[in-house]
Formats: sequence, C-alpha cells, structure tokens
Amino acid sequence: MDFAHIETRARAARASGQEIVLVLGLGFVGTAVAGNLARAEKNGARLFFVIGLDRDDAAGRAKVARLDAGSSPTYANDPSLEHVIHEACTSAQNLLGTNDPRAIGLADVVVSCINLDVQREPGQTESLVVPTEGYAAAMRMVGEHMRPGTLVTVESTLPFGLCDRVLYPALCDGQRKRGVDVSAKPPKLAYCYERVMPGPDYLDSVNNFWRAYAGIDEASADAARDFLAKYVNVEKFPLWRHKSTRAAEMAKLLENSYRATNIAFIEEWSKLAEGAGVDLFDVIKSVRVRRGTHDNMMLPGLGVGGYCLTKDALLAAYGAERLIGIPAEMPFSRRAILTNERMPLRAVQWVEEHCAGALAGKRVALIGVTYRPGVNDTRSTPSEIVARALAQRGARVVAYDPLVTHWDEVPEISVSQDPQSIVRGADVVVICLPDPLYRPFLADLLKAEMKSGTLVVDPWNMVVDACAAEFAKRGVQLRVYGRGDYPTASARPVKT
Repeated sequence: MDFAHIETRARAARASGQEIVLVLGLGFVGTAVAGNLARAEKNGARLFFVIGLDRDDAAGRAKVARLDAGSSPTYANDPSLEHVIHEACTSAQNLLGTNDPRAIGLADVVVSCINLDVQREPGQTESLVVPTEGYAAAMRMVGEHMRPGTLVTVESTLPFGLCDRVLYPALCDGQRKRGVDVSAKPPKLAYCYERVMPGPDYLDSVNNFWRAYAGIDEASADAARDFLAKYVNVEKFPLWRHKSTRAAEMAKLLENSYRATNIAFIEEWSKLAEGAGVDLFDVIKSVRVRRGTHDNMMLPGLGVGGYCLTKDALLAAYGAERLIGIPAEMPFSRRAILTNERMPLRAVQWVEEHCAGALAGKRVALIGVTYRPGVNDTRSTPSEIVARALAQRGARVVAYDPLVTHWDEVPEISVSQDPQSIVRGADVVVICLPDPLYRPFLADLLKAEMKSGTLVVDPWNMVVDACAAEFAKRGVQLRVYGRGDYPTASARPVKT
C-alpha cells in the first residue's frame, strides 16, 4: 500500500476522532498488540487507527502483505486473532500494514515490539553479545520520523538500563536530526513490557492481564498510563507503575528468570525420582495443593524453549555489567540457564545408551518441534538441541509437527504432518512436546507401530500410563523424565 494512501486514511481517521498508533514489528508480540488496539472501542466507536510497520525485506514484506489481505502476519492457536484482524482490515478499516518508515510521522503513539536477542556459545553464560545497536538504530529512525510530542512505548524484553542509557539518547538523536530542540521538547519514552501468552488466549493476554509500565520521566509515565488504560481492562487488571524504566526492565527479567529457575530446580528431582522408583508427576501434583506457596511448582520435561526463558537472566547480567557498570555474578540464574540447556541432552544420552553408542543409520522420530504446544514458533526449542545432537552422531532424524511445514533453524530435517509415516519404522521415538493436538492418538499410534527392541523417550509423561505395561511385554524400551515406577522391558535394540 503506497504511503499517500496510508496518509489519506490516517488523516481521515484522526478527523473522525481516532488516535493513530503505529506498531513497530509484526512478529509474535506485535501482531497481538496490533489486533488488540484495532478492536478497542468506546461507545461502539473504534478508538485507534493502527498501522503495522515491519522491515522492508522479504520477510517483512510478506507479513505486511498478509496483514493487508486481512490475515494475521503470525500464526497463533487462537481463532479470535484471525477474526479480529480480518474484521479490522475489511469492515472497520482501521488496520493496515506498511514497510515505509514515513508512516511513523503519522502516529500519535509508536509501540515498539521488535526482538532483542542474546548471542552466546552454548554451555557458557559469561561471554555474551547483545546487539543493542540495532535497537538503537530503530529508535533513531523513530525519532527522525516522529512528530514532537509522540509517545513511544517499548514492549520488548530489554537488558535493564537500556531505556535510559541507549534508547532514549537514540530517540533524542533522531529528533535532533529532524531539527527538534529536545531540551525544550523532550521526547516521551515509556517501557510497558509485554506479557503476551501463546496459546488459545493469545489475543486476550494483551488486554486482559496485569500490565506494568514506567516512563523515562513523569510526563512519559503519565502518557503511557493514559494510553494503556484505553485498551487494557484496568478495572479487573489494574496497572502497576514502576518507579523507573530500570525497575520495569528488571521486573520483566526477574519474572522470566524466576520461572526458568523453577524449571531447572525440578531437573535434579527428576533424576532422583527415576532412581528411587517414584512418580514425580504424582508427587508434584500433591504438593501443588498448597495454594499461594507451591501451586506454581513446575513438572519435569524435556527442557525450556522459546524466546524468553532461555535468555532473560543473561539480559539482566549484560545490562548490569555492560550498561550500568555493576557486578552481576547471579550464580543461581546463570546455572539455571545451563541446566535447562542440558535437559534435552538427557534424552540424547538415553538414545545413545539404548543403541550402545552406535547411532549411525538409526531412524529417530521426533514428535513436536515447536517450543510450546499450539504455537508454530521454533525459536530456541529443546527439539533443536535433540535433533542436532542426534544428527551429529549419525542418526537419521525425522520429525512430526502439525503446525510446522519447514523447520527454519534445522532445514536439513524434514517435518511431516503425517505422524504414522514418521513413527513407522523408527528405531527411536522422542516425544519432544506435550501438545494436546496429538495427545488423543499418540499412545495408540506408538503401541501399533513400535517393535521389540525399539525405544520411546517420554519426557512429558504423555504415554507412559497407557503404554508401559504393553511395551514391557513386547520388549519396547521406555524412558520417562521424573518417573521410576513403571514396568520396563529387558530387550536389546534391534539391529538395522
């Protein structure tokens, strides 16, 4: 869509009383934010005219094209998302996409939802690279195009200290390039970190959940509060105002690091339960009845995946050491990262033990390659660690996932939507994800297809109760994270 057309529509929307909001980045978070803003109403009238801006490259242009066609730029297992976006783009006509940064100058509010990754070698947490200059460049671009007085809010997960040490100066640099006297007209910058939850409530998690914010100054914080209150259900989920952007940045990082550490904590208990002949899933469920203190205890599993839990403690360390200049040893949080990173390798170790180290030519079927059930996001998934380790040892790795047709991070491994074709003839099956999409049929499929001498690794307690007894009779080996209480087979692997 050409800029002149966007400008005409934005001016008409403003004349009708709508605020113009530009969402920078049409990824997982930006899509949900854009959809929520586009559906926000008061007295039956839409509050916002929303412009989604993405990079002018092949991937960014494809996202914008999908949005302008009335479809979600990003898949989510939430049917309301497609409906909301289609209705906003067609009937309400208050949502569109562009790759032209000039659209920033049309906005009253810019919401930044672009990613910031940690780059590091696996197995260590000391040598970190965080490409903050890319985010700074984006803020300079925003500052160069935006009108004075525009509110800029950042939803991305950041190293603490980035807002005041990097992003705000970059925003000011952009405004100066535009000719704005930032001492007389300082830009408004607020940090309003996202809590978007993948799954069936993906869209509602933006506005029907507790949100927190902070401003670079009081005027920015006030503007952020007023903006959030227009589309967040503040009556049920009151806003939390942090004292500074650093505090808000730390809150987001602590929140995710706490969860990652909780997951890592269970790993040592999983091993203990396996050796002691105990069902740790049963134990944890009994402990969880203590509401308010223990009900968030995690269950065993293959490991941690996704964009947040695999890195956020390291963003805190990076921000402390590199941006603020204070020590950040953080031994618990750093060790949790490494523990979670090693969890998937236990499955690989079991496969090696079963095959007596001779994995060359063995057919290994992975069930699930995304990082979370119901989400087609494969970033930092534990399945990738398993797949790469097995392939390096010579195994023929194949995969099934109903939501993925091409595995971007591991393109050499084909992914099928036909589970039977993947499981049939497999020497080993590793259940990498507890997705409810295949829970109804997986146990029956494995009982029908797995032969004597094969191995099933079930880190999620998906099929053990349904399959263990029969597997033991037929000589199918079964290994389960956190369980040592089921009957096991004594058969040796079949030679291939």
